[in-house]
Amino acid sequence: MLKVFSDLRDNDNQLYADVVAACKAEPDSNSWFMTKTFGELKQAASFINAHSWEIDMQKLMHRFTSYEWTILQSLLQTNKPAKLEAREQQCKTAGQKTERFVKHWLETNETRMQIAELQSQIKRRKLKSDFDEGWEKLQKIF
Repeated sequence: MLKVFSDLRDNDNQLYADVVAACKAEPDSNSWFMTKTFGELKQAASFINAHSWEIDMQKLMHRFTSYEWTILQSLLQTNKPAKLEAREQQCKTAGQKTERFVKHWLETNETRMQIAELQSQIKRRKLKSDFDEGWEKLQKIF
């Protein structure tokens, strides 16, 4: 597992779930979002190859992100050194992009929370002023 995700999971499961949900919500996340390292994916592929008759691939699918699943399928189909190196480089690049996104999301999370709080205060004030305005109109009638 990428260090940033293992640290998040160890410290705060809710924050980990929020970060994963935010990553999955990104429009192009299926081309870069990953939580596991290339070594872990390679290890999973070799295990699946060794036990392919016992394993239902569809049951494993939910344990991986769409990018990880694509890489895993690719690793299952080839064992050429040049292609393995290319996949490893792709995973490193995707891992770096994931880490940058997570760090940015964590840095801006507090700001987003403050904005949401201010917006909720504004909504409450509007409702209160609308109520007061309606009350005043009602008082004028009587």
